[in-house]
Amino acid sequence: MLKHFFTLQFLTFIFVGVTAASVNWISRYVMATWISFSPAVPLAYGVGMATAFMLNKKLVFPKSDIPVDVQARRFIIINLSFLPVVWGGSLIFSTALKAMGIKEYSDEIGHAASLALPMLATFLLYKFVAFKVRVNS
Repeated sequence: MLKHFFTLQFLTFIFVGVTAASVNWISRYVMATWISFSPAVPLAYGVGMATAFMLNKKLVFPKSDIPVDVQARRFIIINLSFLPVVWGGSLIFSTALKAMGIKEYSDEIGHAASLALPMLATFLLYKFVAFKVRVNS
C-alpha cells in the first residue's frame, strides 16, 4: 500500500488537497462573520468538497472510466464519512488550544489542523473506489 504514496499522482493529490482545504478554510472564515464556528465548519466542508471533486477528477484521476454521476456519489459518500472527523477535530483542536491559553486564532488553527486528518485514507478511497479505473477483462 505504501507504494501508492510515492508517486506523482499522490503529489498532485496533495496539491489539490491543499487547494481544496484552503477554499474550505477561507469559506469557513468568511462564513464566521455571520454564523458561529460550529455550523460554519460543515458548511465550508461542502464548499471544499465541491472544489476537491472537480480538481481531483480533472488533475489527479482523469483516466477514470466510471460515469461521472457514480464518481460524484462515491466521492460524496467518502467525504461525508469523514465530516465528523474534520468537524470533531476542529472543535477538539480549538478547545485544546484555548485550554492551553492560546485563545487568539484557536478556531482557525484547529480547523486547519483538522483538514489534514483524513488525507491518506481519502487518497486510497478515491483511487480505488470513487475514481477507480475499471479493467476490462
